[in-house]
Amino acid sequence: MPLFSTKSRICTALLLAVVVTSAFHPVNNDKGKMRLRGISSATNKTVITYHADKTIAELLTIYQTAEGGYSTTRIPVYKDGRLIKIFVTDEESSQAPVLFSSFEYSAKGKIRRIIYYLDGAVHGYDSLAYNNNGLIVARYFFNDTQDGIAFENNSCQLFRWDNKGNIVRIENMGRVNRKLPFTLSSTATYTYDDHPNAQQGIPSLCYLTDITAENMSANNIVTETITSAVTNNSIVKHYTYAYNAERYPSRIITRYAVNDEMVVTDLEWD
Repeated sequence: MPLFSTKSRICTALLLAVVVTSAFHPVNNDKGKMRLRGISSATNKTVITYHADKTIAELLTIYQTAEGGYSTTRIPVYKDGRLIKIFVTDEESSQAPVLFSSFEYSAKGKIRRIIYYLDGAVHGYDSLAYNNNGLIVARYFFNDTQDGIAFENNSCQLFRWDNKGNIVRIENMGRVNRKLPFTLSSTATYTYDDHPNAQQGIPSLCYLTDITAENMSANNIVTETITSAVTNNSIVKHYTYAYNAERYPSRIITRYAVNDEMVVTDLEWD
């Protein structure tokens, strides 16, 4: 990842987001019977507003840190029913929202490339591959090089799905330079319950929040196991849920096996 000298919280957030942001579904597929309105934990709260056609209009996140609180806003832009750009701003910005990412589509209507910007210039992109069912099977990360001319691909992710539409395995691959083959660095494996994951019914949500299996799989994650390919050591997260009358999660309790930490997240729907 290129290095930049920035002072604004939004620039820092953009740099971090590049690591996890990617595209997995087109945005013109609203399968959810309910719409997610809010996500709250002890450290932050996210509020989602929608257009009349149920596409996301704005995503506001308020963070609480030891230094105090601050907020960021992500603003998607659509054309002909497709997500084409995302702008970002925060409460410290004196300028208009800045461009964070844009999207290129294939002839079949799938997002084939996500382009990332910093200070108005392209500094990386993701290239996506799909299977015959239209599900992502590979994501290749391209970062700009020190000469500022070429883009180099030294990492990628490979995805494995089950027949229920859930991601059951993600392989994280890397290499020192483009002349060497990719090697496995770690894997993430998942198990699921049989309740519908309403977050999957908001496809553009995965471009505006962290890109994880929670946003893409048909059901809700019960366990996530991350295993290092070098040491073969594993870290396990356990998820338990409280459900509303429509069988969607209203509360998620995440337990980390390493230090027995527990995080409670509340979800608001309409």
